[in-house]
Amino acid sequence: MFALLIGIDLFFNLGTIQNELNLFYAAAILFALRYGTIFGLISFGILLLYKVLYTGLMGGDIFLLFYDTNSLLTLFYYFAITVIVGLFSTSFRERYEISQFRNEELKDENTYLKETVDLLNTSQTTLRQKLLQSEYSLNQLYELAVSLDLPHPELIRSETIRLLKKTFLASDVAIYHVDRSQKSMRLLIRQTETKEFPQTIFLDEASSMFKRFFQVQETTLRQLDDEDTDPMLLAPIVVDGQTREVVVIKRLPLRKLTTDDLHVLNILFSWIGTRVQNAENLIRKEQHEKMHKGTSFYKKEAFTELVAIQEQKKLHHGQPYIVLDYALGYEPVSLESIEAIVHSYLREIDVVGYDPEDNKLLLLLPGTSEEHRQRIYDRIEGILIQKGV
Repeated sequence: MFALLIGIDLFFNLGTIQNELNLFYAAAILFALRYGTIFGLISFGILLLYKVLYTGLMGGDIFLLFYDTNSLLTLFYYFAITVIVGLFSTSFRERYEISQFRNEELKDENTYLKETVDLLNTSQTTLRQKLLQSEYSLNQLYELAVSLDLPHPELIRSETIRLLKKTFLASDVAIYHVDRSQKSMRLLIRQTETKEFPQTIFLDEASSMFKRFFQVQETTLRQLDDEDTDPMLLAPIVVDGQTREVVVIKRLPLRKLTTDDLHVLNILFSWIGTRVQNAENLIRKEQHEKMHKGTSFYKKEAFTELVAIQEQKKLHHGQPYIVLDYALGYEPVSLESIEAIVHSYLREIDVVGYDPEDNKLLLLLPGTSEEHRQRIYDRIEGILIQKGV
């Protein structure tokens, strides 16, 4: 701008710079007003330098510019105006920048708040949809609880496997009984197309997953460092404060298994434990009618009912069992002495009955294949003969 003004002034030989009111002063004031004090002073410096050079070129007295009162007052007047206007502009600019900075901060905060509100709205919508579409409504959870309210542990186990398959799409499921010594597990029930579940699992020889499970005694998922043959999930069924049974699931769609699913699974396993405990308590109250007095031997009718339950397990779950009967050699039979002999050679899951009419000892061995019948029969018969029964 100054180059243009100086060029015009020199080309047309106007001598504008010598006037007390000219465009150069106006330009300096405008620069100060627009860009602040520094640019105003630079503009005034250019103006003053041109005035000195022009005076020198025209043969005037340069020193007179600074000693002449009128000339000095004019320069001081425009200098003061330039500084004042520049200070005003600078102050205004600083306030503007501060306001703009606060405005940017508010915009950032508004953007953050908008994103937060959008996220909350999305979460609320998602939760509402999940609540409406959830497979685990209160009504369905109530149905799960009611379906497990059965009078016998065997029925509860069968219903447990059905629920796991239907609700959680589990396949190849089994339930094992844990011996009091916690050194072995005996198969109670299974639902599988292949014979993947052994009748007995010795915990000393089991994989690290089983050992880890019995350390924590909580629902345990298979980890990357576990063996490929390990099940997908192990879960405890707690009765009387102890892990009495273990649910073993070989196949489970983990990709579809959410945190809610695991929570419902834990609730389900807790319910199973309480239902089994209630069923056992109910059986204990009725055992004086179903068992011979003073013993844990079932009467023939009650024993037949237990065999019928095992038959249902065999039909629906492919779970084998065998029934053995022994004709006792004398009458009357001392059932207490026989009980002391027999139970020391049987498993915890085995059931003993007595038929007084035929004087027969009845044995129900769940989870035992027919191919082992004769060997087991001969072994127990040898024990009874050895003990004089």
